[in-house]
Amino acid sequence: MELKQVHKYIDRYLEGETSLEEKDVLEAYFSQPNIDETLLHYKPYFTAIAQQRKQRFTGSFNPVKSTKIISLKRFTAVAAASIVGVFVWQQTFVPQQPSPEEIAFEAFKTNMYLVAEQLNKGKQGVAYIDTFNETTNKYLKTE
Repeated sequence: MELKQVHKYIDRYLEGETSLEEKDVLEAYFSQPNIDETLLHYKPYFTAIAQQRKQRFTGSFNPVKSTKIISLKRFTAVAAASIVGVFVWQQTFVPQQPSPEEIAFEAFKTNMYLVAEQLNKGKQGVAYIDTFNETTNKYLKTE
């Protein structure tokens, strides 16, 4: 085989564009004893691939049906669905008792609204007195 052709096949092989026949040609080339020195570093790779292809499984393979795994999957799915269902039911149908902190905060908020109302009334009274003083000062000129 020509050296240019081998280089072309190797380039295509490294790009992942070779056909099965071209791969077989490369393996056959690298299984020869006389290889060009520029391609010598590829020889261990291609000989390892050829050896791996020759290996065959000689043992027996008996797949075991595992009913434990199937029943365990079903059990976990049912358990997860039950937990989600209980959580949703609790959040929607069971009334929640407010905590003491929430009760105290609501009482504080109510008291603050009452204080704000009283302050607003006092502010209105002060504004009325200011208006009264201005009007009085207009008509009663104090010198």
